[in-house]
Amino acid sequence: MRALPKSTAQMIKKALRRSPYFRGLPEKILEEIAGLWRERSFEKGTTILRENSRARHLFVLSRGAVAVSIRRGEGELIIEIVKKKGALFGWSALVSPRRYTATAKALENCRVLSVEGKDLERFFQRYPSFGLLFLQRLSSLIANRLYSTRLLLAETLS
Repeated sequence: MRALPKSTAQMIKKALRRSPYFRGLPEKILEEIAGLWRERSFEKGTTILRENSRARHLFVLSRGAVAVSIRRGEGELIIEIVKKKGALFGWSALVSPRRYTATAKALENCRVLSVEGKDLERFFQRYPSFGLLFLQRLSSLIANRLYSTRLLLAETLS
């Protein structure tokens, strides 16, 4: 793992502290996990990840807004607008079969932090109590997204 410039490392740590998925980490662990992440920028309209493609990266929103959508026939159905700093998307990078379940597009110029799912899994193996806590928090996100999708489906079919 290559060392990040100090200003970038500080920005990543600050962004992770804001995220409910990483909140409460001891400084030593936060310092180590911050080194796994990279900052990326996407222009408005850019596809960040595509439904059914191989899921390699997990993302935390740092600035901007992202639309999460699923295919519906020839079009798309937006199931969520991600605007909150610290929000997580692309969780399929941690879950078999490691294929994205939705498409994410930048609704405006945005910045995200990204980490390879495999790197995060290795981190969880070193710190299993944090891994368990993270996966509990992630399960809540997945359950909420499933509930929202179910409501949209029911509305579409009625």
